[in-house]
Amino acid sequence: MYIFISTDGVLSLRDSDNMRAFSIVEEESGGAERWLAPLVVDTAGQDFWLDANAVVELSGKAHDKAWVGQFWDMLASVEAYGYSDMKTKRVKAHVEQA
Repeated sequence: MYIFISTDGVLSLRDSDNMRAFSIVEEESGGAERWLAPLVVDTAGQDFWLDANAVVELSGKAHDKAWVGQFWDMLASVEAYGYSDMKTKRVKAHVEQA
């Protein structure tokens, strides 16, 4: 799954059923920091720490208990590798170009 940032700054969660990947994809480079500001908790070099609850809201599936459960399971499974923090409910993602 990935957060897609359109050239006009609209955010959408795409490929949301792919629980094996998570990233940010910019349609046009250079706007991620600006457009992601409402979701960003912290930055780490080229990566962004995002509020995981905000990602759930962005998905449009916040009321789908099965999907939400799978999302949190995904985050729990990658915590040991430094890609999430379950205590603070954050997920780390890098930016790619479309």
